[in-house]
Amino acid sequence: MRQFADDSGPADRRRLVRAFVVAPLAAPAGYGAGLALVGLTRVVLGSASVPSIGSLVDLAGVIAAIGVPVAYAAAFVGAAPVYFVLRRLGIVSTLTLLTTGTAIGVVVAVLLAPRLKGELFSVPFPIWLGAGLGLLSADVFRRLLFIRGT
Repeated sequence: MRQFADDSGPADRRRLVRAFVVAPLAAPAGYGAGLALVGLTRVVLGSASVPSIGSLVDLAGVIAAIGVPVAYAAAFVGAAPVYFVLRRLGIVSTLTLLTTGTAIGVVVAVLLAPRLKGELFSVPFPIWLGAGLGLLSADVFRRLLFIRGT
């Protein structure tokens, strides 16, 4: 059976803190990687030109400026309380973590979608994308929390 950090000692607390600090960054990184893949596909198919390095840096900055605060808010307002409830109930598992992450991603997408559309810019963030990014963050969290060799 797999064992997760359960706050029974300093090493487990460090593992848990590291998981909560690093895992939310997977969502904006995944979003950026997805956009890069879509852009690369368009370039290969000839429907777009190769973007400049400056435009890619600008895009990464925008993704970070919007995505990082949203990801940490979702992690600390949604995921952390749910994780501690799951842990208290003794049902922390791969399935519960991935399901919770997916659900939180869907909630974030539903809450943000109307606010990311405007006259100056729009950021595509459909429900399926929120679910995928939530799942990705939950998987990173699970992998960081997992105690190898048990």
